[in-house]
Amino acid sequence: MTGKVLDNGSAGALVLILPIAFSFVVLYMLWPYLLLIAAVIVAFKLWQNYQWQKWCQEINPYFNQLIKENRGYLTPVDLSVKANLTANAAKVFLSRKSDEYGTEPQTIEDKGVVYYFPTASALGSIFDDSEPEAVNSYQLAAKESNKLSVRGIAQLAKQEQSKEEEPAQESESSAVALVDRAESQSTATSELEPENSSVERSPSIDAHHSLIQAELAKRLDLNSSTVGRRKSDPDFEEWSQSKDPEGIAWRYESETKLFIAVVPD
Repeated sequence: MTGKVLDNGSAGALVLILPIAFSFVVLYMLWPYLLLIAAVIVAFKLWQNYQWQKWCQEINPYFNQLIKENRGYLTPVDLSVKANLTANAAKVFLSRKSDEYGTEPQTIEDKGVVYYFPTASALGSIFDDSEPEAVNSYQLAAKESNKLSVRGIAQLAKQEQSKEEEPAQESESSAVALVDRAESQSTATSELEPENSSVERSPSIDAHHSLIQAELAKRLDLNSSTVGRRKSDPDFEEWSQSKDPEGIAWRYESETKLFIAVVPD
């Protein structure tokens, strides 16, 4: 029983393997010919495209002139007469052009197959045909405006005038504010300059002026402990002079426990 099951399974596998193996053999044997066929097809497509582009360069002037004259509608007969083509060639050309424009031909009883190609002039004529509706709407608006009273028209004019004056007033007020601010800043600077000059001219510390440790630390912008640690150093005068805002040297007297200003004569 198991032997029959194995035979059936192997037969099913062979059914799948044999076609695949045969296709590989065919590809292995015929791949140069298949490659040649693919190259020929590609070359033929390129040649067709080149011929189509060359043909379009010859016929496009007649084609564009006809669609302008006929507002986008064109038949193979019109193109064949204008461009001196056969009816079949004109039909082929219009079919390709219809595919490019994304339009479909229409069948009319009197003229047969008609192709439509939308152009700028055709769209302009469509908009021109829709203009009377806009004119009618403007006429209705004019009739409605005639119903307004004289007082209403005067109020509207007054509102428009006030709207125009508001931006001008805002710009004038902003300009005045800027001028006032600039003047106040200039006066403030002019007042500060004499004060600064007077401060620079007159020293605030006289000779033999004394300060306690906390006051000197505040003047030198240091901690009181820092001043206390450096007060016994031999270069304390030079160090305090480098820290003092006015460049004044200070000397510590242990008897009075005060710091004396050393101002040169």
